[in-house]
Amino acid sequence: MSKIIKPEGDELLRYLNEGYPICNECGAIMDLEEGDECDMFVCPSCGWAVDRMEYEYDNGEEEEWTPEMLNMYGGDVPPAGCRACGGPYPSCITSCKLFDD
Repeated sequence: MSKIIKPEGDELLRYLNEGYPICNECGAIMDLEEGDECDMFVCPSCGWAVDRMEYEYDNGEEEEWTPEMLNMYGGDVPPAGCRACGGPYPSCITSCKLFDD
């Protein structure tokens, strides 16, 4: 088990800029566990794990949408889950479980 580091403020920005994975659940720096099928980032503090290829840091702040970003999605801001999925939003809405009523 590695030392648990939970950076904040300028230190958090430094770690992010240096490419360290930060846990979306508790804010600790995550460890890389290499496997046969895929590599995983695992948090030594809370145990949250995510596939290395699917990792994206989310600090909980609202993202500001530029006109270029809106044009990518036909002027509609997709939900966060859609941006993480990477599907062909909005044409994927009819087949997505997220939009089932």
